[in-house]
Amino acid sequence: MSEESVPAESVEPVPAEEESPSASLRTRAILAACAILVLPVGYLLLHRSPVNAGAPAMPAAMAQAQSIAALEALVRAQPTAANRINLSLAYIQAGTPVPAVPVLQAVLAGDPKNAIAWNNLCVAHTMQQQFSDGIDDCNHALAVQPDFQLAKNNLKWATDERDATIKAISVAEQTDASKRDAAFYLTEGMNFMHLGNYDEAIHAWHRALDVDPRNASAANNIGIALMFQKHPAEATPWFQKAIDFDPTMQIAKNNLAWARQEVAEPTR
Repeated sequence: MSEESVPAESVEPVPAEEESPSASLRTRAILAACAILVLPVGYLLLHRSPVNAGAPAMPAAMAQAQSIAALEALVRAQPTAANRINLSLAYIQAGTPVPAVPVLQAVLAGDPKNAIAWNNLCVAHTMQQQFSDGIDDCNHALAVQPDFQLAKNNLKWATDERDATIKAISVAEQTDASKRDAAFYLTEGMNFMHLGNYDEAIHAWHRALDVDPRNASAANNIGIALMFQKHPAEATPWFQKAIDFDPTMQIAKNNLAWARQEVAEPTR
């Protein structure tokens, strides 16, 4: 990925609605075995207020947290497209792309032709290794703005990552059956998940449970895949199984709350 394969700055503000409670719950749901890609350092173009040169220095992490909190407050007070895009950039810059997704989706709900929002959504999805979604997002950006170079760069990034995942699946298929343990099937399932192939991912995690019947990660991940397929009622018992297998698994507890919220108040 080149140094220019990064989110872009915002454009003219467009009003958008606040994110729903169910969307907020979804941002806190995390795939158990999914490692987040680190976005290489590049040019993150943010709309910043002038820095007070006389202010005492503070640790970078603290300053970043305060910046995100300030942007979140600004979006609540003024939910414009520009403010939302700046908040999404702050999340991405902090290496936490999950909450950037509903923020950018809110922008696109008000302006489906916002190429910058589509491009930044591509970055957020690709950082989460949701490569098919990232490719679709960048194609949307380029359909709106064919000469958008950042979107072209990010499309190549997402496509390269997808192709590497397909190759990894192909290599794994050569593994002898006797060496296919629960860890093998967990990884296989995640690779299928990254491609958006939820049925194959679920199948792989069932195989993990065949090998290790109390594998909490496999149960949690089956629930995640069912949630992505918009089957929260079917996902709920799988999150509960994961908690039964490992009562300390906070991720599964978060996901159970997400699923129950979706069952009670399904997203329109």
